[in-house]
Amino acid sequence: MAYSTSQDLLARVTTRTLVQLTDRGGTGNVDETIVQSAIADSDSMINAMIAPVYQVPLTTVPPVIKEMSATMAVYRLHLFRSVDPGVWKDEYERALAFLRLVAEGKAKLEGVAAAPPTSASLSDSVDFSSQDRRFSRDDLKGW
Repeated sequence: MAYSTSQDLLARVTTRTLVQLTDRGGTGNVDETIVQSAIADSDSMINAMIAPVYQVPLTTVPPVIKEMSATMAVYRLHLFRSVDPGVWKDEYERALAFLRLVAEGKAKLEGVAAAPPTSASLSDSVDFSSQDRRFSRDDLKGW
């Protein structure tokens, strides 16, 4: 499940801008494949950053994550078209800064499922058992 939709992107940029950022074929329409790819890339970045603290992908998407996904996707679309992202670069960096705070446990996501188990609660050792050795070099000498 994507954290944002093309409608969320349209809440941040005009339809004309979204067409300019995605229309490779000159159709005059938004290319949904490119939009979905930008959203998927953004969501992957979000998941990678918050995975140490939260179980990903998130089943309940808080508004802040939805907003970050859309903002990061708009930034990525600017990069896709090699267009100066302008203010979107600042917004992207703000989103990354917040995600770093979440990863460090200094910020919380409201309404999100519990964090995965910490490594301290997991077993660090593995025990193996086997039968006694039947043959050894000494047993096989002289054969």
